Amino acid sequence: MAQQQSTNLRKATFVEMLGFGFVGIGSNIPFLFMGSYLSFFYTDIFGLAPAIASALMLASKIIDAIVDPVIGVIADHVNTKFGRYRPFLIVMAPFWGVCIWAVFSTPALDPTMKVVYACAAYILYVVISSLVIIPANSLASIITEVPKQRSTVQAIRNGCAVIPQLMSAFALPLVELCGGGQQGWSNYGIIMGALVCLCYWAVAWTARTYDTPQLAQIEAIEAAKEEGVATPQKETLGDVVRSTIDAFKNRELLLLSGIFFAALASAGISGAINMYYFTYVLGHQDWIVATTAFSVATALLGPVLTPVVTHIWGKRRSLMIFAAAAMVPNLIVMFIPNPSVGVLTFFISVFNLLNGVVGTLMWAMIPDVVDWGEYNTGKRANGLAQAAVQLMNQFGQALGQSLPIAVIGALGYVANQAQTPVVNSAIVILRWAAPCVLMAVVIICAKMYRLTDERSLAISEELRRRHEAAEAEVDAKE
Repeated sequence: MAQQQSTNLRKATFVEMLGFGFVGIGSNIPFLFMGSYLSFFYTDIFGLAPAIASALMLASKIIDAIVDPVIGVIADHVNTKFGRYRPFLIVMAPFWGVCIWAVFSTPALDPTMKVVYACAAYILYVVISSLVIIPANSLASIITEVPKQRSTVQAIRNGCAVIPQLMSAFALPLVELCGGGQQGWSNYGIIMGALVCLCYWAVAWTARTYDTPQLAQIEAIEAAKEEGVATPQKETLGDVVRSTIDAFKNRELLLLSGIFFAALASAGISGAINMYYFTYVLGHQDWIVATTAFSVATALLGPVLTPVVTHIWGKRRSLMIFAAAAMVPNLIVMFIPNPSVGVLTFFISVFNLLNGVVGTLMWAMIPDVVDWGEYNTGKRANGLAQAAVQLMNQFGQALGQSLPIAVIGALGYVANQAQTPVVNSAIVILRWAAPCVLMAVVIICAKMYRLTDERSLAISEELRRRHEAAEAEVDAKE
């Protein structure tokens, strides 16, 4: 019965899903590059002290904690002839591109002004990125109403991320190709910024078929019915505040946000310390390209496998299985003294395969928690849900980037010199053991999460009935 009813739900076309896949390219170009190289850039290229770089990354997230929910609320209450979310992508993407270049530029300033510049550039980058990423990711909740297809949508999105993964894998040779040194990093920032802008413009163009002005009218009618009002009323500031509070009462959203935080912190720590591990512990910075490039191929298999494992176990159970499995290769490598490039490539590739499934599943679960919130409150908080997830992404990334350099800095790290055994031991633990602890947190949060695929499908069908009734009222008024 459930499968028969699900045929009435809106399904995304292949072109729409492929267009949304550009979100995976645009967001991951700076995300992966910064996750792998920003800490190293700040300490060894730009010239910041580890303590200052760590404090900057954490301080920026305090600002983000205020800004992200505001952006989410604004995105949920915007309605233009270009749709609800697309205007943010069209207007703000070029500014984000400029910010990426600014972060990786090293102006000729005195030490104090360099700190001021780094803080201003990075904080502006964080704010502008939220103005693009939150509305862009909100499109995932309206592109399709079929819970199982949401896994496919996110699989395509994460599959497209192979392009920024390759850019990250070959980043050091590309920086040299762009001129090397500080100028090479700046020039590579220009390339990344331009690509990010073009990607989000592509997303905006393909989303024109489902991010329409009528969307807001339908949602307004549904909200009015939930409140027992005959016609939609103009929202007051108090209404917006109450909607925001209701959204954060969504238990499943809070648990999913915890999953995102732990998973992104895990990836952030391993990515941020990776350069230090290869450079100072192994003495083979040249191995980074080989190990990372080969593992990109296996990372691509993760999104491909996701719809298959979702069909067998469902999103929640699959997430727990693959998060647990992803801990195994890290724990093995930690106890191998002086691993060879072949051993590292193999185990990093296995981890990326398993983690690729975890990452795809997390994103596929967001529309389910948005549906759950609308089902209970009558109000759809796409932007606010994405803001909560984006905030946890930022906090996870901040912890991942700042914790390693704060720890090794406190233990006596000195840039461009041989490190002490204590520092090297800390680097090994941070690279392999710390991510496993955070993966355990992912499993705990997933265990507490209650939305199975069957339950999500039933909720989607009920919401579809409400949407059809609201659409009929809109048509009648026209």
